[in-house]
Amino acid sequence: MQTDASNVTLPGLFANKCFRIPNYQRGYAWGESQLNDLWDDLMDIQKNGGSYRPHYTGAITLQQIDSSTLTPAEKKLSTSGMEYYNVVDGQQRLTTLVILLNTLAKFIKTGKKNLIENYIKKEKVFKFSYGDTSGNSYRFFMKNIIGESKTLPYTPTIYTANLDRASLFFDEKFNKLTSKELNEFKEKLLTALVFDTKYIQDNLDVQAVFETMNNRGKPLTTLEKLKNRLLYMASKFDATTVDIKGLSDEINNGWGLIYETLGKNHDCSLSEDEFLSAYLTLLREPTDSSFSESLAETKVFQMFCNHATKYDYSMARQHDTSIKEDFVDENKIRTFVSGIANFVGHWYKVYFPDSTTQRGLHIQKIQYLNGSKEMRIFLAELSMLADTQPNLVDECLKITEKVLFKNALPGVSFLDERRFSTRARYLYNNELTLDSLKYELYNLLIRPINVNSVIEGFRYLFNYVRGNVGFHRWGALKFFLMEYEQHIKGKGLPHVEWKNYYNVQIEHVMPRKWDTHWSNEMNNYLTAHQSLSLDEIEKAKNILINSLGNLTIIQDIKNAGIGNNPWVTKQKAYKNGSYSEIEIANNPSWGYAAIKARGELMLDFLCDYLEHDQLRPLDLTNNGVQDDYTNILFYEAKYN
Repeated sequence: MQTDASNVTLPGLFANKCFRIPNYQRGYAWGESQLNDLWDDLMDIQKNGGSYRPHYTGAITLQQIDSSTLTPAEKKLSTSGMEYYNVVDGQQRLTTLVILLNTLAKFIKTGKKNLIENYIKKEKVFKFSYGDTSGNSYRFFMKNIIGESKTLPYTPTIYTANLDRASLFFDEKFNKLTSKELNEFKEKLLTALVFDTKYIQDNLDVQAVFETMNNRGKPLTTLEKLKNRLLYMASKFDATTVDIKGLSDEINNGWGLIYETLGKNHDCSLSEDEFLSAYLTLLREPTDSSFSESLAETKVFQMFCNHATKYDYSMARQHDTSIKEDFVDENKIRTFVSGIANFVGHWYKVYFPDSTTQRGLHIQKIQYLNGSKEMRIFLAELSMLADTQPNLVDECLKITEKVLFKNALPGVSFLDERRFSTRARYLYNNELTLDSLKYELYNLLIRPINVNSVIEGFRYLFNYVRGNVGFHRWGALKFFLMEYEQHIKGKGLPHVEWKNYYNVQIEHVMPRKWDTHWSNEMNNYLTAHQSLSLDEIEKAKNILINSLGNLTIIQDIKNAGIGNNPWVTKQKAYKNGSYSEIEIANNPSWGYAAIKARGELMLDFLCDYLEHDQLRPLDLTNNGVQDDYTNILFYEAKYN
């Protein structure tokens, strides 16, 4: 084992050493900002006399790898003095420098062989690599960065995307340098960069290793610091009664799974801090409906410290102060690690549900109505319970969707949506059963609706001071239009699907700027209301344009192309569109009569949709409600 050293140059750092990134580390996370900072630092290095000024690049903390885990090729090379180390701290900087060196080797004409042998590959052994040879980061790095054609296929993740971005970044930079500038750059790398190196043993306080980070790097997340706290706590147990190595392996493997899952989507990495705060909300009662990321950091380190019992078990405003945190023992750590490692897969499913399954579609649709962290915690808990109680979970999801939609009706609001994270915690801690949850949700669903409140709620949308745009202002309008689309769907492939929800736009069939091509339709409407005052006429125009029957969903790419065109142009375009567009296109003309007729059909469906689960229906035929609902379309009876 080598000793700690300061001001080690890049050749000294790599001399007789190979580096591996252990699987419990998060993947490569540097982005454009960090890459630019490093490049600017390197380009700014100047000579002092005949040599370049030293540039401190940060600390690298290493832990020697057990020789029994080496491959035959690595063992063979170790006989000539090669040592193998896991990178405990500094992996982001070291990964970036290896990508930079590998890219530089493609451009320089002299010294290429030495550069590759000293920093990339010696004999059949790579100087830098990932410890998990089955992982996507390893496979991408070997194939796309190093150029090893025999590497197995990989699945793109956010980490492989970051590796690719870094490689392209340096490729573009070096492509702009002359041969002389490339050689000068190489000299800077090999002579000016200096590091502090620290070597740790298995039983060392590994938490302290992570206290110092390069201020140009990516700060440690709470999740990373927590992992090292757990490793530290494990190292302090009595080795005669606790399998410390086995417990440490469980922690490292659990975190490896967490990092792999959170970064599995190549377009975006899920927030580690949000994930941790979500899981903590299942374990402990927060002050509010869920733990904030800052409070989660405080709480989680109270849970896992040498004096955990001096802290309160929960952070709720009202709780039994006699209940204290329990001691940190082997079981507490194992339970926490297995629980959070199991939770991460379900958290991922909530963010990226499989909409080809009914359960995944419900999870997706629920989040269109409520995309809060509290709701995601609830959905993740149901996803976990689906492993053992799939039918009950599916029923709860279906009812939840209806309850949320009902609550989104103007004038109805009856639900504190933050309660869902509390129910998730009760379920997780076996304080609530799925049967009880289903009963609770069902009671919310059958709660009577005050019809007059709904009518007044919709009317208010036409009177709203900032944007009196009627139905177009209804927060759940797009959701309702998508449901209506499914209601009238016919044969053939749909042009609008739930998975494209955020790419779907709401279109005014008779456009808001109607005066260019729609004057005849508007004048025909107003002719029937000659008794209206000038102010009432303006209100009537707004009501017609923003009534429910005049609104439809449309693909975003089409909306910009046909928005203000005349009816004949829109009708032609709609015939090849969504089912809703086709329904509209079947009208020979589009004006007041067609808008009113379609609006009433849609309101009929709204009532059917709510009545489906034994709601007290909003009757369109009895007690004069028909007239009231017709008035929702155009606000007041005298405008009809």
